[in-house]
Amino acid sequence: MTALRCTQKLLAAMKVAPGAPPAPGANRLGDWSLNLLHTRPKLVVAISEHDRLGLVLEAAPYTTLPQRFIESVLAQLLAIGVPTDLARRECEAMQPLSITSTTPYPNRLSLQANLKDYAWLTELMWSERGQSLTAINARLAVNLVSINGKLEYPWKFALNRLAAQYPAAMVTATSKDAARKLVDFDPATLIHKDT
Repeated sequence: MTALRCTQKLLAAMKVAPGAPPAPGANRLGDWSLNLLHTRPKLVVAISEHDRLGLVLEAAPYTTLPQRFIESVLAQLLAIGVPTDLARRECEAMQPLSITSTTPYPNRLSLQANLKDYAWLTELMWSERGQSLTAINARLAVNLVSINGKLEYPWKFALNRLAAQYPAAMVTATSKDAARKLVDFDPATLIHKDT
């Protein structure tokens, strides 16, 4: 079970009362924080607890938001190079989703700061630059953030965390015209070689 920690404005738009936060689930990326953006059409920006992996999806219809969120997570994981079986396993481990509020929980202030950054970047790319959701999601995956006191890219942390299930796995994803590879990953230390 995974918590979708929604802001008050998203909860109001969804017309859902927040439930109690669930116990930590079996998924590797942790809970997700979500915020409603008042763009046209309205968008939802989300960020994973452990790795700060971000994604954006259309808000409406609100009744199908949880299912469409899972589909968006799957698409984002595949886009950053997570093998299909690992991406599907992560999405299955996330379910069922529990709708909760954004407060209180550990790392709340750090996550909310990253969520605000992602919201600003999304609004800029969507409203002012006319970028697609696919382009915005690709940009959020390579947005430099501080994770555990280290500046890093969310796609690398998410890829490493998911690939830890299969040590020495090779995972690739294309970034613009070049392929990214993580080879001989050491799950105990989260150290990898870029090739």
